[in-house]
Amino acid sequence: MDFLEVDCDGPSHCDISAKGFSPSLIGSSEEKCRKLGKENKTTKQKGKNLDVDVIKRKSKVEDIARKKQLKEEKAQIIEERKRKRQQEKLQKEALKAEMAEMKKLEKEKVKWEKGKFAVKSIVAEIDARVVENGSVGGHLLTRLAEKGLSFRITSNPIEKSILWKMNVPDNIAQLAMASEVPYILLVCQAEEFCELVSSGSFMDHVHKVQTHYPNFTICYLTNKVMRYINKCEQAQYKNQMNSSSCWKRPPVEEVLSKLTTHFTNVRSRQCVDEAELADHVVGLTSSLASCQFRKKLTPLSVYANGSIIPKDCLDKNLIKKNSWLKALVAIPKVQPRFAIAIWKKYPTMRSLLNIYMDPNRSVHEKEFLLKDLTTEGFLGNEDRRLGEMCSKRVYRILMAQNGSVVTDDVENGADFFRT
Repeated sequence: MDFLEVDCDGPSHCDISAKGFSPSLIGSSEEKCRKLGKENKTTKQKGKNLDVDVIKRKSKVEDIARKKQLKEEKAQIIEERKRKRQQEKLQKEALKAEMAEMKKLEKEKVKWEKGKFAVKSIVAEIDARVVENGSVGGHLLTRLAEKGLSFRITSNPIEKSILWKMNVPDNIAQLAMASEVPYILLVCQAEEFCELVSSGSFMDHVHKVQTHYPNFTICYLTNKVMRYINKCEQAQYKNQMNSSSCWKRPPVEEVLSKLTTHFTNVRSRQCVDEAELADHVVGLTSSLASCQFRKKLTPLSVYANGSIIPKDCLDKNLIKKNSWLKALVAIPKVQPRFAIAIWKKYPTMRSLLNIYMDPNRSVHEKEFLLKDLTTEGFLGNEDRRLGEMCSKRVYRILMAQNGSVVTDDVENGADFFRT
């Protein structure tokens, strides 16, 4: 059997070996071989183009994915920055609100310390048995309501008493201010008060209240006592023929005077009618509210306004206009002319304190620094020296280390023996 061998390396070279075939057959075979080579080349080219398209498509997809990822990351960063800015803004607003709240609280504290809210915060705790008497209770509650004062009807341990408390807010609680006002008012009608005095049990009642409220100021508020006594005396005079009437006038004046002489922080107040009683309670409530915030008076604070200056003093107007002179006159036993002599030598407190605080001077020298200063008489001539006692007194008062020491004790050197 004849066969044809074709060795085709491609379109350019094709080796055909024929065994037992005619030349025409061989020619057609070469033609076919060339066609096959072209087809192979075309197929390979298409394969290469297909691979390039796949790579390009893949690269494009990767670029799109990368761009999408970058866009997402950028959006995330923007969102994070936006969130941080929002958080910072909220923190600033919170801090601002906190600062505003602190300022508001500070202002409230200052107002509380000055007693601006004192009248609004005080509450009168009225025993129910005081209000049961319609004539007193009606006037009292009406007047309290008219003045805008708070009150509460309650049951107090002592009958017919009125107590006071301060409603202090929690944010002001750290102030050194007690919520309980150390004052108790006992409302007594004329008949029951006279019965207490006549039976001799009034002093026992005072001791009972003092035992229950040891550090309180006690006040007995009576109503129509003298009118009741006069009424009883007139009735007895009219019925003196009737032996059954044996009413005896109670020693009211003697008992009330003993409250002053025999007790501490016990006082009394007589009212002619219910209206005066209600006005007294209202005024007392306002005073108790504001007195806790007043600065306590001392001899120096009283005398420093120039009230101790004698009326016949020639330099009275000069002293009242000069704070340093008023401070010197406020020192006990320092006469105005002594203060003028010190002022002429040392026109300001600072000038005198500079010498008193000089470490190079001894205490003895400082104590007797002013002893040789001379005062002027009425005619302008030199009258007399200040002396050692006045010089020592001024030094020890101005250089005192403990403000709670009594002035006379400071003069006697008590401040040098502090423990």
